[in-house]
Amino acid sequence: MDKRVKYSLKQKLSAVRSIISGKENTVSAARKLGSTDTSVYRWLNHYRQRGISGLKTPSGRYSGEFKLEVIRFMLKKRLSLMQTAILFGIAQDHTVGIWLRKYEDKGAAVLLKKQSAVKESTMAKKPKKHRPVAERDAAKLAALEAELAYLRAENAFLKKLDALIQEEKAAQNKRPRPSGN
Repeated sequence: MDKRVKYSLKQKLSAVRSIISGKENTVSAARKLGSTDTSVYRWLNHYRQRGISGLKTPSGRYSGEFKLEVIRFMLKKRLSLMQTAILFGIAQDHTVGIWLRKYEDKGAAVLLKKQSAVKESTMAKKPKKHRPVAERDAAKLAALEAELAYLRAENAFLKKLDALIQEEKAAQNKRPRPSGN
């Protein structure tokens, strides 16, 4: 059974708009929907990048040329998986991660290859041709460092945003309320 929950465009848009208006933060919007704050944050970023169309679920079919372009761009610009997915309108950042692993393990040709009707896992496994460990590890390390830097900045931003929201709430609570006399 598929454990993923699909959220409607209306639900996503409502959550994003309540965050942008300052009524909620990503954590409270996620709890309200029964989603994860990471998913809601992803919706927010997709919305900021592409508007309402960024919240629509894409078909999930991408050409080999597109996949290769995405990976090369990500590596050249040292973007995280999430940044890349948002920039190219790919719904899930792990999709980009799968492409990156294939690219690192088997090269560009595997991304350009047409998918056969028979899944690769059912075919006889051929021994992998390994690139030198240092080269493979260096590429992975660079990608991980870039993603770590992005996530640290994102975390700092969210903490600052939360602090500002808390300050505003505290200031509103301290304001004298007009008496009904």
